[in-house]
Amino acid sequence: MTELYLIRHGQTEYNVARRVQGMADSALTPAGRADAQALGRGFRQAGIQFNTAYASDLVRAQDTAQLALAANNQASQLVKVSKGLREENYASFEGRLISERATALADILPDPSTATLAQIADGVHQLDVAAEDHVAVQQRFDHAIRQIVTQDAGRVMVVAHGTVILLWLEALGYPLHGQSTLHNASVTHALYADGEFKFDMFNSLAYVEAGKQAE
Repeated sequence: MTELYLIRHGQTEYNVARRVQGMADSALTPAGRADAQALGRGFRQAGIQFNTAYASDLVRAQDTAQLALAANNQASQLVKVSKGLREENYASFEGRLISERATALADILPDPSTATLAQIADGVHQLDVAAEDHVAVQQRFDHAIRQIVTQDAGRVMVVAHGTVILLWLEALGYPLHGQSTLHNASVTHALYADGEFKFDMFNSLAYVEAGKQAE
């Protein structure tokens, strides 16, 4: 059995600036670094040690993983990198203001402000075919996650990105109730066995909060 700790990276400069991030890289802010360290301290307080750690190849994910592991007294733990864990590819919209993307999508979506993540992905793909549609994102991430959980047993840390995690959960049938974002440094926890994921924690900041109290 594999115990999966699926984590969104810490806050970045693009998060603060309200820019489309996707596969564009943006550094963690001081708050993002502090939350990643608090996350690690929270794991340490809970007695959670990881057998394996993964991150996407984007720097914000790798930095979050390394900071959390170091705060969990696992600084020597190697962070394995997987391109399949990347955020959605927004192509020519990468780095642009989110408001600019919404303006462009207004021509093809009735109300971009209420559109689902899948509708936004498909709309961006319609505007720029180099961008991924939602099915491509889901399939890519699912393949990467299943590779990880089938080859690594025990507790596995995976640091990835908000939209790709939510689209994947939607594909699995997890009830998101319209949620379109995850907290930075949040944990979604699942047990994997016999080809199935069983979730018992979603978008939780409990470890970050515990780590801040332990500082």
